[in-house]
Amino acid sequence: MTAWLPLALPALIALGVVALLGLPSAYALRLRGAAAAVVAVPAAFAVLALAPIFSGALGIRWTLLSPFVVAILLALVLLVLRRWLGAPREAAARRIAPSQRFWVLVGAAAIGGVATATILMLSMKSADAISQTYDAIFHLNATRLILDSGNASPFAMDLASPGDPAFYPTLWHGFVALVAQLSGASIPLATNAVLFVVCCVVWPIGAVALGRALAGPSTRVTVVSGVVAAAFPNFPLSLAGFGVLYPNLLSLALLPYVLVAALQLLGLGWARRSLPLPIGTSWTLFIGSLGAAVLAHPNAVHVLILWLAVPIIAAAVRAFRGGRIAAADGSLVQPSRSRALRASLAAVGLAAFAALTVLAWYFGRTTTNPWEGGHPSPFGAILDAVGATPKMEGHNWPVTLLVLLGAALLLRRRRLRWVLGLSLVLIAFYVIADGFPTSDWRTFFLSPWYNDPWRLAALVPLGALPLAVHGASAAAAVASTAMRRTARMFPAGGERSRHAFWVAFATLFLLAATQGAGAFAAVNYVSSKYEFDRWSPLLSPDERAIIERLPQHVPDDAVIIDNPWNGGALAYALTGLEVLVPHTSGTYDPDVADLTSGIDRGTPEACAAAADLGAEFVLDFGREYVFPGTPRAIPYLGISGVEESATLTEVDREGGAVLYRITGCDLN
Repeated sequence: MTAWLPLALPALIALGVVALLGLPSAYALRLRGAAAAVVAVPAAFAVLALAPIFSGALGIRWTLLSPFVVAILLALVLLVLRRWLGAPREAAARRIAPSQRFWVLVGAAAIGGVATATILMLSMKSADAISQTYDAIFHLNATRLILDSGNASPFAMDLASPGDPAFYPTLWHGFVALVAQLSGASIPLATNAVLFVVCCVVWPIGAVALGRALAGPSTRVTVVSGVVAAAFPNFPLSLAGFGVLYPNLLSLALLPYVLVAALQLLGLGWARRSLPLPIGTSWTLFIGSLGAAVLAHPNAVHVLILWLAVPIIAAAVRAFRGGRIAAADGSLVQPSRSRALRASLAAVGLAAFAALTVLAWYFGRTTTNPWEGGHPSPFGAILDAVGATPKMEGHNWPVTLLVLLGAALLLRRRRLRWVLGLSLVLIAFYVIADGFPTSDWRTFFLSPWYNDPWRLAALVPLGALPLAVHGASAAAAVASTAMRRTARMFPAGGERSRHAFWVAFATLFLLAATQGAGAFAAVNYVSSKYEFDRWSPLLSPDERAIIERLPQHVPDDAVIIDNPWNGGALAYALTGLEVLVPHTSGTYDPDVADLTSGIDRGTPEACAAAADLGAEFVLDFGREYVFPGTPRAIPYLGISGVEESATLTEVDREGGAVLYRITGCDLN
């Protein structure tokens, strides 16, 4: 447990940053209780998304001051506009129903958060563990680039193309850079602190809010939503291992806040009763959380389209039929607009949604779609989806039973049958990804996700969560009735016996839903991406030891020649020393290939390139690559697994990892 103590400070600082940047907007709108939490979280990330753009354009160095100023300015704008946004009066804001209290929602989210944190700790094993995956190279080095340049703007990211920046979502990296600055933590430690906050705080709060919006704001629904938030290993845990896709993970963790606001605007489910916000505030929540999710990763638009397709159609059909809508108290009322006006607005809305879908799929196409399905037929993919662990080991049957129970209940509730539709859409896209062979029609649907079944598997919980919450709530209601009757058999215990039975049930339910097969699958998968031994595909203990000793041998202004495919590029993230190639895929000086392919032999081209690039040291981590046997590492053979060289002189060694200095070339 002591191995995790270093994570405490950066994690608390990450939480503090979210509170500091988000609460001013919530309080400017006179929001209290659960509403303050649901609005503050996406508001903080909206600020973290906007502030780097402004500070980068103005040439202001990236520190906490920039987002703090933006947070205050945003709060002042909302303060001026709150009359038009429908903010409640001060006296009304203070009256909070028990089910709307801050600690009811946050406490329920903490149940799922603690369960998720436990799985992460079992999987990662240490606070500063580094994901042994391809994308980890870019994400860690991108954070270092922000710290060095002081520019966190998404329009300034040039890690893969020095001097030629291209738009890349840097919300995640800017947040990690702030945590590293404020805590003094290393980049791996700050990265993991943000990972824990996103998985164990941001996602559970949003999941609980979404569960309440779909199943009601009762305390029972709130508690079971917190449990269900940790019941699916595919999100957020799979994305903590696969990739590793930090920006995608943050984007999906923010989507429940967008969905809650969208359901409020559509007047569907229990959204308006679960979070009684004025219509103007609902629009503010929708726009702000959508902006944050999209700037975390633009793929959020495609996921949002899939999730909202059926609810939007359901709302339009209701408008065409002149049906009643849900009021803030949960009752059905006839809207003031005429049926003709409602039908016209619904037609316009459907047309706009269809146009957005076409544009998103056209501009969201990817040029490389190499991923294939893992099942020979759709049946296997369907079984995995129903088993609640798509693409992972085993099946989480307790959660499956809750999902099926929820589906059966919703079939009997005409007003909520659309929830089944949205769940089936997300499952269908996963089945297409993992159950069908490569084809043009498959790419047509899946191109925004590179045809990747893992990315689609992470979406299944977003569709299954509403069903699981309904099923779990019904199971809890039946169990509660049974407990009350059982408690009457022990009149001496009275209320104490009833509470004891309730605690026992909640504990068993939590263990069954979150710590059974699903947790086993998550730990097995995520831990496989954080294995830290001599066979680690990206960075072994010997290699990390050499990197951590680099400042003892390498001057601050030196350039290190590295092979990014064997983890050498991480010297930049871990020490701040400049490496020649900070990412595996990028556009770099053409002389780099001459240098990395021939410096061990001291070819004239390699020596000339070393002099031109100012490179004097070589980091040799052998020929164990993050993608085994990749032909893209061939240009680096002159610095990978060097056995004998008259050009290179050994400076430091740890096992098979070696630091060389170029001594056989005239670099002056």
